[in-house]
Amino acid sequence: MCTKRISLMASVLSITFVLTSCGGSERTGSAFCAQLGKEIPAIAQQPVTTDDVRAMVDRYERLLEKAPLSIEKDLVVLTDVLRLAEKLDASKPEKVQELANATYAANQSALSVRDWVKSTCAVDISTGLNIELPRQPTTTTVAPSTTAVP
Repeated sequence: MCTKRISLMASVLSITFVLTSCGGSERTGSAFCAQLGKEIPAIAQQPVTTDDVRAMVDRYERLLEKAPLSIEKDLVVLTDVLRLAEKLDASKPEKVQELANATYAANQSALSVRDWVKSTCAVDISTGLNIELPRQPTTTTVAPSTTAVP
């Protein structure tokens, strides 16, 4: 009876491992940066037409699939604003105002994503330009003087 339970548990664990390794995308900083590399420079382009906005939504959704938990919530906010823009009926002032409000509300999320992308991927997401990684401060040790001052 005990061997049946162990066998059942082993089967369940192996099936779970196979399903999790085959499904889902890798949600790491390096996977996100690699996806961002595929989306740049188009992601820094200002969308003009409805098709441009739709393409931008698609780009952000692909990034969202790779987003680590540390920026996922903020990236969802930005993607939702783009989805709202995609469906915008510019002839209705209340819808334009709704988009403006959502854009202002998303400002902190945009700053958080921008900062995370700069520090992790070394890319300025707003321009699509690579930036240098921050330099680490170096420490210089000074040898103590061995001669007495007269």
